Amino acid sequence: MNDHITEEDRRSALLVRDVMDSAVAELPSTHDLVPAAITQGRRRKARARLAIAAGIACVAGAAVLGSLTLTAGGDAGRTVRPATSGTPSPHQSVQPEPYRTPIHIDPTSDDERSMANLPPTERKRRAQFQQQAAVLLDKLLPDSVGLIRPVDLYVSRYQGETTDGKVFTIIFSVRPSGDGPDSKPCPPAAALATKGGSCKQVTLPGGIKATSLRVLTDSPETMSTDVLFRYGHSDVRVSVEPDVNAKASAPVTSEELLAAVGDSRFLDLVRYADEHPMQKKQTTIAGG
Repeated sequence: MNDHITEEDRRSALLVRDVMDSAVAELPSTHDLVPAAITQGRRRKARARLAIAAGIACVAGAAVLGSLTLTAGGDAGRTVRPATSGTPSPHQSVQPEPYRTPIHIDPTSDDERSMANLPPTERKRRAQFQQQAAVLLDKLLPDSVGLIRPVDLYVSRYQGETTDGKVFTIIFSVRPSGDGPDSKPCPPAAALATKGGSCKQVTLPGGIKATSLRVLTDSPETMSTDVLFRYGHSDVRVSVEPDVNAKASAPVTSEELLAAVGDSRFLDLVRYADEHPMQKKQTTIAGG
């Protein structure tokens, strides 16, 4: 390493070493001194050490600065950024702002109107859950669904909007179970034959039995993709619905939706919603 030191740097290092040796040599020995002399010597030694430390820090700082300058000069396209502190300043918010701005849709049912009248703490809890779900769904579903945001007065409803204006409704419902079966049976094969519909029984991580559907919905030209299963004490439905106005089917295959639903992070959200319900219990209508 010494082979790379310039003659000017070598002289500077020798000068610093001479100054340090001279300062230390002037410090008196503490042997055989009266108490007053001992105190004075200790104070002088402390002052000398502080001066030496300051001098070393200045030299080291100059060397580091010179090294950074040389590096920047050799690669002008790179920028060295200072590390940020992990502790927020008093002017920074500890809680981040919502990652997805909620979409407001005027209530059309008693269920939605009742959510508008919830206590502030409960509305906040549901809003935080929706934020987590929207961000995670955005990561797990393909980009063709667009940016996913929550609908503010409907805890199980989300919306994906693409850059070209298509809008896809997304349902993520975890509703306390009624007395129905653990899994929804597939409809007859004839009902699925049109437009490439499909249905299959699958097993999600943890041995969860689920039904995967790709079926016509809303119009004879558009299809939705759905996954339904029972988790704990809840019936779970995850659905990506078509944009009927644009005559665009849900841009998610059954395999893609199953991969998203089977992700451990998504199942963590399902478990929370099962243990802390946010929807009314499913009711079964006789003969329905």
